Amino acid sequence: MSALSPLQLLPQHVIQLIVHNVAGSSRLVLDGVDANSHEYRALLKPLLWVCRSFRFAVYSRYCNNFELSLCDMSVDSLEKQYLGLGHTSVDYRMLNYLGYSTHRLAKDITLFLEERAVYSGEALEALSRSLCDVCPFPLARKILFVFVKDERADIDMDAWSDPLLAGSNIDAFVGRIKQMAPSVSEIGMQPVVRDSTPSVFNQHFSNLVSQLYRLASRVEYGYGLDTADLMRLQLDRICSLTHVTYVSTSRTDGAHQFVQLARKNALTLQSLSFECGHDLFASGLVQDADGNHVAYPRLLKLKLQSWSDSDEPRRPVFCDAVPFPVLRRLYIDTDYPFGDNTLFRGNAATLEVLNMRLDHSSVSILREYKVFVSGSHPKLQVVNISFTTNFVLELLASTSEAVDFIFSIGSGAAVRVYNQVTPFANPAAIFSSLDSHACIQVLLLPNWRPVLWQVITLVESLPLLSDLQTSSPSLGLMPDGVTLYRLPEHMRLNYAPMGRRFRCWHICSGHVKKFTELVNCVLLVALACPNFDYAAPPSFQRKLFMEQMETNIALDRFKPYAPRLRRLLFKGWLNC
Repeated sequence: MSALSPLQLLPQHVIQLIVHNVAGSSRLVLDGVDANSHEYRALLKPLLWVCRSFRFAVYSRYCNNFELSLCDMSVDSLEKQYLGLGHTSVDYRMLNYLGYSTHRLAKDITLFLEERAVYSGEALEALSRSLCDVCPFPLARKILFVFVKDERADIDMDAWSDPLLAGSNIDAFVGRIKQMAPSVSEIGMQPVVRDSTPSVFNQHFSNLVSQLYRLASRVEYGYGLDTADLMRLQLDRICSLTHVTYVSTSRTDGAHQFVQLARKNALTLQSLSFECGHDLFASGLVQDADGNHVAYPRLLKLKLQSWSDSDEPRRPVFCDAVPFPVLRRLYIDTDYPFGDNTLFRGNAATLEVLNMRLDHSSVSILREYKVFVSGSHPKLQVVNISFTTNFVLELLASTSEAVDFIFSIGSGAAVRVYNQVTPFANPAAIFSSLDSHACIQVLLLPNWRPVLWQVITLVESLPLLSDLQTSSPSLGLMPDGVTLYRLPEHMRLNYAPMGRRFRCWHICSGHVKKFTELVNCVLLVALACPNFDYAAPPSFQRKLFMEQMETNIALDRFKPYAPRLRRLLFKGWLNC
């Protein structure tokens, strides 16, 4: 038996990285010439013949997703889609290289179709013509049904409005879906939004959705019809769900009906996500219409997100309830919806990840109920904190009491602090005055335009900081008696080594005319921080940024430190 080649001995994650960069690089050079997209995609075909590991890496990148539109029912259109010729996405172009049978590896399927086509039987005919295999998607785990508007003007209402005929066609369509993807466990639904909806549509759609949802243990419903009757019809038919996701940007949506769906499946749910235009649904999750408490004994992940513009949100109190006793991941991207510690009650020993948007009221509530005291959450590993606009303004004008509370949340955890709504005047001054700031590892302040010395102070104040995001920096005022020429030496002598964990600086915006100053700031911070090796400006500016960095490193004042600074060049070009 012949020995394996060095390529075959590479670890799988290295092989996946090679495939990813060959296919997705925006700066690939072949024989000294920039390659166009067609050429570097063609390079993937030879990788299929290296070994099984390379084939697996290529297939897993390009064959996980499959899209099929049943809106154009012509045979020619369906054949092109099936063969991967009718779409512009790279996944389908790759099918030309990888072979047409690779759809059998797909795990996520997206079907674009019209409601009327299902009720009339045309969708089933289109599936039969385009997918000849009995089981074309044996590995599929999720199917997303995207219903689109029917733009045809010659629709014969009588052809599909008969309940018996439509019901029979729906049964056959769902049966074919189950046959072509027998392992599916998640069904997603994006219904068409109509100005006016015929009642017969609601009856048929209710039948269709309830049958499709019964194929899976996970359901996802997004941007749908505001039809309370439709949702009520489904509630009696859908049970034993493990995952429910509801997404809508409307304030007048079916959120309350999906709250009922969540309560009905409370004993089996493991993941629950609500994203909608108001925050009135939270109390309905933990208490039914009769005032009875609802518990979710298996729920591991809860996400609550809303776009409410309420100045003073209602915050009900449920003193005795323990609704989420084993929760591990909690995401609160809305005003804290309760007047007590309802979301945190009973899960202190299990909570591992917390994403939370803070305002002054939520801080007061959680402090009052002593939610976060030393050692109260032993498994909490990651804390992501964002701020409301008003809370940032309060921080700037108040004592450090509220800020101290923020960092007491993450005692012993990796803390990410994110503020986008209002720029801090000087976050370096705020964080440097705290005693409990050591837990911060990631600080994202995309609207803050710092000067060099503020960045230095910030990194020095946060010994565990590894990632920083700011707007474009400037040099600011020079220290007394220090010229620009002597500044690199000054940084090296007076600040190095500091920020030993600091590695990455994301810069959200940069002025091309001031690239020299921006690059100077990056190089000076690198001289103070021994492990800082990656500066990331916006992607469309990276090439100019890296070229300017090469120019600056060649200047006399930076030449003595060129070996150290070239580490920034290496990683920067690698990510261009």
